[in-house]
Amino acid sequence: MIDTKNPCSGSSNWTASTNTSGGTPGKKNTVDGVNNDAAEPQLKRAYTTDSSTIILAFNEPVDSTLGATLSNYIIDGGVALTSAATIPPLFNLVQLKTSSPLAPTTVYTVTASNVKDCKGNSIGAANKVRVGLPFDAAAGEWIINEILFNPRSNSYDFVEFYNNGNKVLDASKLYIANRNSSGTVSSVKALTAVPFYIFPGDYIVATEDGDNLAMQYLVKTPDNVLIVSSPPSFPDDEGTVVALNFQGNVIDEVRYKDDWHFKLIDNAEGVSLERIDPAGTSQDAANWHSAASTAGYGTPTYKNSQYKLVNSINATIEVTPKVFSPDNDGRDDIATIQYAVTEPGYVANVTIFNAAGNPIRNLVRNGTLGLTGYWNWDGLDDKGLKLPVGTYIIFTEIFNLQGKKQQFKNVVVLARKLN
Repeated sequence: MIDTKNPCSGSSNWTASTNTSGGTPGKKNTVDGVNNDAAEPQLKRAYTTDSSTIILAFNEPVDSTLGATLSNYIIDGGVALTSAATIPPLFNLVQLKTSSPLAPTTVYTVTASNVKDCKGNSIGAANKVRVGLPFDAAAGEWIINEILFNPRSNSYDFVEFYNNGNKVLDASKLYIANRNSSGTVSSVKALTAVPFYIFPGDYIVATEDGDNLAMQYLVKTPDNVLIVSSPPSFPDDEGTVVALNFQGNVIDEVRYKDDWHFKLIDNAEGVSLERIDPAGTSQDAANWHSAASTAGYGTPTYKNSQYKLVNSINATIEVTPKVFSPDNDGRDDIATIQYAVTEPGYVANVTIFNAAGNPIRNLVRNGTLGLTGYWNWDGLDDKGLKLPVGTYIIFTEIFNLQGKKQQFKNVVVLARKLN
């Protein structure tokens, strides 16, 4: 009989899967029934069940006595541990209790030492994991970062996500989907069925076959590849990738097209689309580019080959007066758009929209800027016709050849005297 308090007292041929919380038992390498395990146990990940309870997940059962020895664990951040317990029946999980609650938006590191498996192999370099309190993701915090929708023959799509915020996220509460022909969110799939924490700055890849992905591309962090069985379909010509949070809210979405690829690529098969600026607009085709050939046409689990932060400009736009009346009476006849930038070399476009969102005047096109200056609007449209009274939006875009850009929206009211 196997001692349920010590997995090492009986048969020691069991191990636990590395991608589940409890694991599914499976045989280690054996010859004639003898366990030949010589591999060190690894601390794979950690998660919390409440603000004072941490669960450590190892890749195999550990000696239950050593696993429950409190002195074998330390945590940073000024937090003290009060107890440790190895969790049956697989004994690949250890529960730690803290003396005080973990702080929100703080990432801690837990280190294990002197933990051994059933063959007496001691834990080695894979003995540190991060942990924190998870939060639900909001728009802008969990973004679609790379898409392979046209894989090579006998390969699979992949979608890479990026934690663009300062929160710890839980992949088991994040979902990938598409939209069907009627535009409805469809084929919703959880990224994983068990807790898997994603820390600020982490890249996570969802695909159907991790081994195949590693054969096609350099995968720098294999543990950050999550296997999604029967994932949503992403067609080769155009489609929609949708990211949902635990509340079912769409927090990011990309309606991609194959013509977003670099025009000089003869064959886009096996070439991923990479997001250029994480802070840029998801649906802006200009914020996506084909992965570089020097990176093997894809960068799953690490920074995009086309990554570039498009820095905003230290600039101001001000419109005066806020209400103008272009009736040539010498009082507030024109709206003046004043600008100021801190360095030379910028170009501007200024477009005026009516309240319905229709462009009615292209005021400036590729106008070069000094450090300060202004433009005037006389209240006429592109045909030189008077416009009706109402609210108008002055949309100004400033950019330079180094990729810096900034956009401004100013509201002005066009009024006329009552007869």
